[in-house]
Amino acid sequence: MVLLADERARLYGRRQEDAEDEERLATLSKWQEAWDRSTKARWTHRLIPNIRVWIERRHGELNYHLTQLLTGHGFLKHHSRRYDYNQSAQCPVCPSSIENAEHVFYHCPRFSEERERLYSLLHEVMTPENTPRLMLASEPNWLAVASFAYSVVTRLRDEETDRRFDDAARRRRHSNQASMKRITPTPPSP
Repeated sequence: MVLLADERARLYGRRQEDAEDEERLATLSKWQEAWDRSTKARWTHRLIPNIRVWIERRHGELNYHLTQLLTGHGFLKHHSRRYDYNQSAQCPVCPSSIENAEHVFYHCPRFSEERERLYSLLHEVMTPENTPRLMLASEPNWLAVASFAYSVVTRLRDEETDRRFDDAARRRRHSNQASMKRITPTPPSP
């Protein structure tokens, strides 16, 4: 908000079209500097290092599933662990790996079929470094990556739902067993 307010103040008294273009470039430059200096959102910065290229894209709408790929938030165990300290951040398939966005979307064998399907559409292996270039190259590429993100995030969500259901059932069984022990009379000693 502060950057936009500064931009409006600098616009005052200049030829509208030229001033807007110059000030937008100045704002983007300041935003880029802040983005590069920040210690937060490093995963997103790795995927989208150049703000201007990203915001001036000609196609592509962000959605829930793409946002999880681009931010590393959502149904990833590494992220969910922030809210559920009893949960391990380890990948259930690759115990030596943390289940974070890079592992899930780019490496985990659990999603190799989805990555192969994406490769068949992009004709290139998607990496964190080439993701924005591939997405911005064409609308079909954007849609292919969006479809890939949808498939992966949907599976992660389903796995998390199953895990929570199993945990709840386990707690109910344990609670019922504890209740039965309290209710069951102890036979008298001989």
